[in-house]
Amino acid sequence: MKQSLIDVLETFCPDNVFLQGTLAEDEPYPESFVTFWTNYTEDRAHYDDDVHSIDWNFSVIYYSSDPALVNSVPSQIRTALKAAGFIPQGRGNDIHSDRPSHTGWAMEFIKTEIL
Repeated sequence: MKQSLIDVLETFCPDNVFLQGTLAEDEPYPESFVTFWTNYTEDRAHYDDDVHSIDWNFSVIYYSSDPALVNSVPSQIRTALKAAGFIPQGRGNDIHSDRPSHTGWAMEFIKTEIL
C-alpha cells in the first residue's frame, strides 16, 4: 500500500519523497518535497472469523520554498491520489516547517486494502 502512495507522490517530486521525519537536520531542504506518514491501519470487513479488508490512513505533506507552489501543487496531488483510489479526508491544512525558508500543506487520505 505504501508503495502505491509513493509511486503517485514521485510524479510530483521525483527523488524528493520522504518518510516524515527522515530528513537530516544538517542537510539543506530540497526546494520542493513531499513527506508521508502512516497514521494508522484499521481492520474493516470481517466475516468467517477473519479480516477481509484494512483501511490505511496516510498523512501527505507537500513543502516548498515557493508559496505559490504550496498553494497549487497539493490540489494536483489530491486529484492524482484520488484517481489512484485514495479517498481524501477534507482539503487539508497549513503546516509548520522546521525551516523558515519553507511552508507546507498537509492532507490525509484513506485507502482500503482488500485481502
